[in-house]
Amino acid sequence: MEEFKRLEELTQMDEKHRLMGTVFGSVPNLEGMHRYLDQETLHDEVPDEIKGQFNVAKNMALYSYFFYALSPEVHLKTYSLIEHALRLRAKPKDRMMLKALLKHAVAQGWVSDSGFRHIKNPGPSNEWCKSMIEAIPSLRNSKAHGSTMLVGDCLHHISVCADLINQLFPGNGARNKAIHAASA
Repeated sequence: MEEFKRLEELTQMDEKHRLMGTVFGSVPNLEGMHRYLDQETLHDEVPDEIKGQFNVAKNMALYSYFFYALSPEVHLKTYSLIEHALRLRAKPKDRMMLKALLKHAVAQGWVSDSGFRHIKNPGPSNEWCKSMIEAIPSLRNSKAHGSTMLVGDCLHHISVCADLINQLFPGNGARNKAIHAASA
């Protein structure tokens, strides 16, 4: 059960990072998390309302260093951001839910496996993007409807969110390639 933190604990790393570090093999440090998150950027062409909320998600991820329970909230925030960005890009006449928006984005070629840095050998069939049509709504719903499960890496969710949103709003190729090359 989560406890209310004592004042003197507020600026200390949450102990759950040490516990999860025994499972995943590494314990984060604040400087490293900040450096990683600082490299995650959105293209200039991304609407400001998305950029602002993306920065909220990055700050939440950074603060998870002090309060691990923010990690699932970061996951939920990234799913909400993805849905908002998809809605802005698609401009649907009728209300489309997240799954339909993802399916539309993949069908239109707005997102592809090659646009995600974590996919090392993307194929032309876009298998990962096709699987996210089912996976992202399911993951979002599991977070939105409550779960006490400890989750791992919220930083990866920030990266995937950035990659997806940047594909929806393609930017200046030279500038963005340099940014993403530096973070790879």
